[in-house]
Amino acid sequence: MKTKVEYIPSMEHFKNYSIYKDYPDVFKPTDKFPIDEIKIDKKYFDFPNPISEEDVNYIINNFCLDGWEPIMINNDYFLIDGQNRLEAAKRMGLKYIDVIIIDTGALKA
Repeated sequence: MKTKVEYIPSMEHFKNYSIYKDYPDVFKPTDKFPIDEIKIDKKYFDFPNPISEEDVNYIINNFCLDGWEPIMINNDYFLIDGQNRLEAAKRMGLKYIDVIIIDTGALKA
């Protein structure tokens, strides 16, 4: 019997960038965040491009842990960056994904 994978952790080096450590009040790396709590509103996207079917399929069909980096959400759980990775995670049946929560209020201060 095959077990369904609900979570694939991203590699630690993605969560340990110096900017996250230099500004802990702004950037909060968070493991195993529930995908169903992430909200979508394109006005929050860094790059409001449509989801690329080609990119999503590439992520799924050529999955590489070395490239599986956290997505970015704001402190209200709206997606900021990583829509193709998030879509790939959903299509792979994942329930959780690693995120970097960005406090956009602290970022502007």
